[in-house]
Amino acid sequence: MSLSLTEHLAHFLTRVDRAALPLATAQTYTLDWLGSALAGTQTSPGQSLLDYAAAQPPMEQATGAAVIGLPCPSTSSGRSAEVAALVNGGLSHIVEMDDLDRGSVLHPGAVVIPAALAVAQRERRSGRAFLEAAVLGYEVAIRVGEAVGRTHYRYFHNTATCGVFGAAAAAASLLGLSEEQIVWALGSAGTMSAGLWEFNRDGAMSKHLHAGRAAQTGVLAADLARRGFTGARAILEGERGFFAATSTDADPARVLDGLDPQMGAWKMSGVSIKPHASCRHTHPAIDAALALRVRLTAERAEDAEDNQYRVSALSASSAVNDSLVHRAVRRIEIETYQAALDLCDNPAPSTPYQAKFSLQYCVASALARGHAALADFAPARIADPQTAALIAHTTLRHNNLFETMYPRQWPSNVTVACADGRVLSQTINTPKGDPENPLSQSELEGKFRQMLSDTPFAETSEGWLAFAARLGEAPRVILPQA
Repeated sequence: MSLSLTEHLAHFLTRVDRAALPLATAQTYTLDWLGSALAGTQTSPGQSLLDYAAAQPPMEQATGAAVIGLPCPSTSSGRSAEVAALVNGGLSHIVEMDDLDRGSVLHPGAVVIPAALAVAQRERRSGRAFLEAAVLGYEVAIRVGEAVGRTHYRYFHNTATCGVFGAAAAAASLLGLSEEQIVWALGSAGTMSAGLWEFNRDGAMSKHLHAGRAAQTGVLAADLARRGFTGARAILEGERGFFAATSTDADPARVLDGLDPQMGAWKMSGVSIKPHASCRHTHPAIDAALALRVRLTAERAEDAEDNQYRVSALSASSAVNDSLVHRAVRRIEIETYQAALDLCDNPAPSTPYQAKFSLQYCVASALARGHAALADFAPARIADPQTAALIAHTTLRHNNLFETMYPRQWPSNVTVACADGRVLSQTINTPKGDPENPLSQSELEGKFRQMLSDTPFAETSEGWLAFAARLGEAPRVILPQA
């Protein structure tokens, strides 16, 4: 009898060459995840999650796990690993600055890292063991996401539905489960997989719950498997399994494509880091708008030619005369692929979360202010009449060529018609933060500090940076005091 997909994955996870894992890359993604989680504590949904955590039974540090943002007055400030994974996962998915994998269309960090962190703390595992688990969790989650097909994304939120397999794999790694137990853990995780896009219609907070619940479920599935609780052996490709139930174009073979214990190319290394505080589908258009802003505000045509590709996606200058942009722009057209239109066509956002999923607003903000940072999604900014005027002149259009490129690339084009008759256009195929167009180390650290700048954690940002930098050598994973 041939092995099931989860049996193949379990075989891989127990035999992988751990010396070859990209642990430095895992440290980078852990730092990026921490910034998102810390920033999430200062939001309304974040406060709800923290209130929930505070109401749960406290645990001694030796048997519990830390919840980010929960006050730590004593050694009994931890919570169960499941509660920590749930809340930390939810917190990290709120401000829309967590990492994103293009091919699988999921945010692996928001699910895998909180699951690994919670189990590593409870089990008193080393920083290296945590980083190894994170790499393996990313690997499994992304492979499932790549295989599930594009039709899945129409109704299901891949971060939750596919991420749960990565969370279970990460937890299984830290628990040292056997092959058989890993199969059970993945089977149980898959049967609890969930997450629907309906929340996006009214900007509900369910998206944050998706990430947290998937992380929590991965921990639960692994813990049960350790105790002999069985799970479906063919949960992915079975007749009534995950692919059959949630997709019409799944390609199960992609789960195992290139999978080898000695392989050198890891899925984590292909994950994008987000410089803007909005849905990743908006980022190519934001980058295009930033480049056009430089050209619109250049004093001379040759300056625009020289500078249009030098604009920084993290901190494009907002010192130029903003009114010049408003006076110059008469029409804006955004071209992109269908998935971006399905999720981010919102010409009248009224809440911060709706604005983060509005191509019209994100492009208007980039053109008017030179950035789409956390502060740009505050209610006062969303209600700004000058930004609303730009949105009123914005149209969206599907581009057939871009459709064929997605999801290998996430391209967009922005065209601006000016009052003086000029028509300026910019296409972005690889937005800032993609592996082909990465953030520098200083930009990564700058993003982290920016996310903490208006929070109580600002004064301790250097301590968090040092924690992430030394994580691989830490005998135990102990978070800095918040």
